[in-house]
Amino acid sequence: MSQHAHAPHAALHAGPTAGPVPPVDQPLDALLDGLVVVSATGLVLQANRAARESYGLHPFRSLPGVLAHRWLQAQAASYGERQAGDVALPGPAGEVVVSVTATRLADAGRTVLVLRDVTDEREQVDALSAFAGVVAHDLRGPIAAMVGWSETALDRLLEGPVADPVEVAALVSRLHHGAQRLDRMVANLLLHATCRDRTLHAAPVDLEAVVEEVADARDVRRWVELREVPKVNGDAPMLQHLMDNLVGNAVKFVAAGVEPHVVVGGVLEGPDVTVTVTDNGIGIPAGMREQVFQRFERVPGTGLGGTGMGLSICRTIVQRHGGAIRVDDGPDGVGARFTVRLPAAA
Repeated sequence: MSQHAHAPHAALHAGPTAGPVPPVDQPLDALLDGLVVVSATGLVLQANRAARESYGLHPFRSLPGVLAHRWLQAQAASYGERQAGDVALPGPAGEVVVSVTATRLADAGRTVLVLRDVTDEREQVDALSAFAGVVAHDLRGPIAAMVGWSETALDRLLEGPVADPVEVAALVSRLHHGAQRLDRMVANLLLHATCRDRTLHAAPVDLEAVVEEVADARDVRRWVELREVPKVNGDAPMLQHLMDNLVGNAVKFVAAGVEPHVVVGGVLEGPDVTVTVTDNGIGIPAGMREQVFQRFERVPGTGLGGTGMGLSICRTIVQRHGGAIRVDDGPDGVGARFTVRLPAAA
């Protein structure tokens, strides 16, 4: 038997106070995943670099509790049988989720543990599940309403020539607005999926014209007061979506019986343009002003629908342009004021 094969045993007999860590094969140190060999008594015999540096596992030390549990499961299994599961472990930058695969060897009851950091993967799966749930819930609402309106319109038309054209026109109008709402939701979904990686095509953009177009498309021009906004440098479709979300939210989130009033303006400040969108709506509680920019977050208690992605997309668009976005109280504590910093056009 080679000298290397005896190294772990020799070091183990020397005890924890012997000093030097036993040599580890260079190929094992090159692995990105952590790998440890554990004795039949639960003592770490060998640990590669990833196991030592990422998870604090060192030779001649016992396994921490959560890993000891996985090791015990492997000890109770047949030789060669794999036991896999996730555990939470402290890492250099905080707690991480680690996938642990434990395999019992026929060699003196030893067990091999392979540890892989799956924190990002699990977060993505959780986000995808939340995303699917939100989308399914929010799309079913307008679809169900449109089905109901279309069935009512068909019933009226099939009743004969006495159908009231005004009533049918109102039902068709509701169908039209429902289709527009679905179209905006799907556009948000598509932009959510692409805005992080989409190539920017920067050019001078007239935000005044963009806001006018958005207000006309939403039929809210009467509620939008547009002031001077210097031109910015950016991707026109993405900036249009940014302003569409901000103006749309400002008009939408108002108290019952209150006529919306939205003021859009901007000033040139050095190399940047600071754009403000101020409304007289229900506002955003101070404790939620960072949270609302996260995916799927909505202000509770509004009773209004939405996917909770609009402001997350806004932040992504602004950050892609090298800018920043924040929300504060509106004038005299009424409503909300969104402040966006974007690069000025040359």
